[in-house]
Amino acid sequence: MARTYNSYGAHSTLSMISGFLLTDAPDFGKAISELTVTFHFPTSGPARKSLEQLYANFHANRVTLPKVVFRRSREKASIDVASDLLDGSDVEARYALSLPLFIAAVKETLVALRLLKTRLTAQDDFSLDALLTHCERRETSLPATDEALAQLKAALNQKRAAMRAALSPWERLGIDWRDYHPNARQILDDPFFWEEANDFSPHGNDTGADLLSDYRSWLKRNPTGEPLDFYRNLITRWGFSLDSSDVTARSVIDEAAVALAFAEIKLRGECRPKISELVLQAATKQRQEALQAVDWPHRDDRLKSLDIIQTKLRAYGAL
Repeated sequence: MARTYNSYGAHSTLSMISGFLLTDAPDFGKAISELTVTFHFPTSGPARKSLEQLYANFHANRVTLPKVVFRRSREKASIDVASDLLDGSDVEARYALSLPLFIAAVKETLVALRLLKTRLTAQDDFSLDALLTHCERRETSLPATDEALAQLKAALNQKRAAMRAALSPWERLGIDWRDYHPNARQILDDPFFWEEANDFSPHGNDTGADLLSDYRSWLKRNPTGEPLDFYRNLITRWGFSLDSSDVTARSVIDEAAVALAFAEIKLRGECRPKISELVLQAATKQRQEALQAVDWPHRDDRLKSLDIIQTKLRAYGAL
C-alpha cells in the first residue's frame, strides 16, 4: 500500500509485489494470515490548501517509522516504513507501471519483512525464515523489461479476478467481524456499507476510513463520550473550521459527518440521536452538490449511494 499525507491505498506498481513474491509460495504457518506493508512517501511541495495540519502530522509521524504491529489474536501483521522511492505528489500517477520502481520496492519490501523478527516468538506458528528464503528466491526472477512487467501484471490480475469471482459479495470484503459490534452486520445488511474501495461508501474514502480508525481508538478511551465532541475535535485536528466556506473543507466535513453516523452503528450497534441533525445536513448538501454536477461522470453512482445511505439511516431512525 502507498500512503502520503493526503492519500492511502493501492498503487498500480506497488500492489503487484505481494502477488509476485508469493507466487508458488508454500505454507509458512497459521500465526499470520494477513500481512500489510505500507510505504509512507514524503511530499516535497507545500500542502494543499486547508490540509496543512494533515501534512505536518503525517511527516512528523513518518520520522518515527518503521513500525511493526502483530495482532496475534487476529493473525494479522502490519509493517509501516518510510520510503523515498516516490514523492507524494507522484503517487497520484498510480496507474502508470514503473519497472525501476517495482524492482526497488521489492528490495525495500524484503528489508521490511525482516522487521517481523522483532514481533514473532518461538511459540508463534510461522516460519519467517521460510518466508524470507522464498521471497529472496523470487527476487532472482524480477522482470527485466517493461513488457515482462506488463505481462506479470496481466497474469496477476487474471489470477486475482478468478479468486475474487469465486467469493460471495460478503467474502470479498475480507472483514474480520470481531472488529465490529455483534449487531452491526445485521443492521448494515448491504455489502455497500462495508466496502473499503468505494469512494461513495461511508468509510471507503480517505476521510471516512481515517474517521473510523480514529473513532475506534477514541471510543476505547471514551466509551460513554459524546460523539459530537469527538467530531468537533477531529475536524479541528485536521486543520479545518466547522464554519469554513472552502469547497474542499466543506466536502471533508460533510463526508466526516456521514462517516461518524455509520461508525457509531458499526462500533456501538446504534447511532446516538444527537448526530441525526448533523448527518441530515451533510447528506442533503452532498445530494445538492451531486445534482448540480450535471457533467460529472460519477453523478449517478453518487446519487445512488446517497439513496442507499439516507434510506438506511431513515429506516434506522438516524434521520
